[in-house]
Amino acid sequence: MNAEKTGKLIYEARIKKGMTQKELADAIFVTDKAVCKWEKGHGCPDITLLSQLSKVLEIDIQSILRGELADNIITAGNMKRIKFYRCPSCGNLITSFNEIEISCCGNKLNSLKVQQTQNSEYQPVISEFDGSYLVSFKHPMTKEEYISNVITIQYDKVMVTNLFAEQEASVILPQTGGIKMYLVNSKGELFEI
Repeated sequence: MNAEKTGKLIYEARIKKGMTQKELADAIFVTDKAVCKWEKGHGCPDITLLSQLSKVLEIDIQSILRGELADNIITAGNMKRIKFYRCPSCGNLITSFNEIEISCCGNKLNSLKVQQTQNSEYQPVISEFDGSYLVSFKHPMTKEEYISNVITIQYDKVMVTNLFAEQEASVILPQTGGIKMYLVNSKGELFEI
């Protein structure tokens, strides 16, 4: 941690929030002298304070440690570049159009790598159903292994359907063209269908 860079970031974030040094100090239970010391680059906050400092200033801890905010590069959304991240603890599924640094349940997440499969359990059976498509899979959907997410992508939208163990492996989709489909299983493997 670079004391000068971190101090400058704390100062800028505090001013942006419209807080005085005393208000920031009170919010994180330190003295205003400590905040002044950090902002002048004569020391850094104790590691035990980073979480609360992050909440109060609304800056992630990694940025405080680096002493700078990461540039938010705006890129046009392109469904061909979509990335999927899945938490191994809670099963939360996150999408992004770029590689990102993200964590969930204390786990640093890496984007799932798309795999091709010839497994007949993952091959869809499509039939018309009440003006929509019924897409079914012959997967046994056991507690040990099941399809957890069916992801459909059109040129302008992403639809994620959650499935659960011991339920029927099927989804109903609107009748439309240009759909790309992915499956995520309970092991966190991503398959393009």
